[in-house]
Amino acid sequence: MDRMAAQMERDLRAKYSHLMVQWYEAVDWTEPLVVGLLSFHAALLAALWLTRKWLYTQFALFVLILLLVLSTEQLNAWGRGNWRLVATQRYFDPQGVFMAIFYAGPLLAAGFFQLVLSLKNMVDMVVIVKRAEYRQQLKARKDK
Repeated sequence: MDRMAAQMERDLRAKYSHLMVQWYEAVDWTEPLVVGLLSFHAALLAALWLTRKWLYTQFALFVLILLLVLSTEQLNAWGRGNWRLVATQRYFDPQGVFMAIFYAGPLLAAGFFQLVLSLKNMVDMVVIVKRAEYRQQLKARKDK
């Protein structure tokens, strides 16, 4: 199994690594659009972390992420027609690769991060409830 995985990795690197290098070199990493998107995603992750214990804020952030992901196609279509307003290069292609990599992908990752935080909170709550139940059982046994 390890040999097969290693072979697949070598094949993928041979076929696609040059494309990733070309793509990386084609992006202007100082472009305000790129810097703004990366900053937005960093701020969103920070907000998710800082508000992890606040249920209503987390719900609002979840709805925001959902709406932003749902608007990806429309934003890409708008960007194709108005790219000069927001960028110096044509980043918005018909397939939406730029939007997938710089916009929707990180939003989905943030949603997954939020899911993990929520699951941790639920596990913590279950532990608290089970400890309280155990204490009640011990107290009931002592009272008998």
